[in-house]
Amino acid sequence: MRASLERLLASTTPARRVLLAVGASVPFFLMLVIVHRTAAADPALVGALDADLVRATQWPLLLACAVNVLVGAWVWPSRDATTPCVWPTRVVCLTVGITYTLVTVLYGPYTAPSSIVLIGVLMVGVLLFEPGPLRVVALACTLGLAAYDLGVLAGWWRYAPALRPALFDDPTAMASWLGWRTFVLVCGGVVLMALGGLLFARLDAVHQQLDALSHTDPLTGLANRRRLMEALEAEVARRNRTGQAFCLVLVDADHFKQVNDTWGHLQGDAVLCALGRVLMAGVRSPTDLAARIGGEEFALLLPDTDLDEAEAVCARLRATVARQRFGDPLAPFALTVSMGGAVCAAGDARQALREADQQLYLAKALGRDRVCLRRLREAST
Repeated sequence: MRASLERLLASTTPARRVLLAVGASVPFFLMLVIVHRTAAADPALVGALDADLVRATQWPLLLACAVNVLVGAWVWPSRDATTPCVWPTRVVCLTVGITYTLVTVLYGPYTAPSSIVLIGVLMVGVLLFEPGPLRVVALACTLGLAAYDLGVLAGWWRYAPALRPALFDDPTAMASWLGWRTFVLVCGGVVLMALGGLLFARLDAVHQQLDALSHTDPLTGLANRRRLMEALEAEVARRNRTGQAFCLVLVDADHFKQVNDTWGHLQGDAVLCALGRVLMAGVRSPTDLAARIGGEEFALLLPDTDLDEAEAVCARLRATVARQRFGDPLAPFALTVSMGGAVCAAGDARQALREADQQLYLAKALGRDRVCLRRLREAST
């Protein structure tokens, strides 16, 4: 249920968010109208409520319903559009916020749980809308409540104007009031806990997305240099504990500048993506790590890999790349890669990178399209 709601909130359009707010607020307003009408006509509550005021508040509630329904009808034709709905959003937010504030004032913000509902409304707004409209609503609600408090302190109007002192002297009326207050309190508490859980879940999801973005190359989807260095440091620490060697391989696309110059940068990006897919498919997942560390240079981190195994992996990847064809199907071109690596039984992360880079330089110096590997031993530290 929570995952479905998160996907809905993440994928829905601005107009559908407005429609969702309309669909959530109108039934609640109508329920309040029915409750107010019933309470004003209940003989047991005569003298305990200001029946005229309670009946009068039905009109703002009905007006809020009408406004939100009209806004919903306005945005319905464009419900699938991705363009912002600035004014509909503002109108719905203000209508809902001001109406809920009115209900909160009616029964007293400090002695009735309707204030919890108001907080829940603001949390719903945080889930649905951008901060701009919410700031206006929050300011309007805050100013309204502040003006109400100042008026009560100045004696201009009484606190909780819908209630009369006789309410607290009549056991029957008091029982009805306590039942209603408990109902609102429970409903508001459940809504707040559900929304709070959803908000924190969405916050965790955003943190996970940001963490993934900070460790992922945006073009190829491989790990980036930062992720490689973290994994390399961890592998060095594990090697120091267990004594099991690992292999670090650097991969460079040969003469890649000619690809960009001849076929354009878009085709160059396509080649890099294809190389990324080859590397990802050619290593063990999730044990090994394939990364793009800059430009046309990639890296492979192969834990628990000796020299013979590393040579086999590199030879297979090099042959796979050589079989690939890029560019226009009518005039395709091939690409080769140079690979240099070190099987590390000693040393630190910087030494592993330095040795792999030297082997890559050697592979290029020997004519490219080849693999050069070396075992990094304790004596080389």
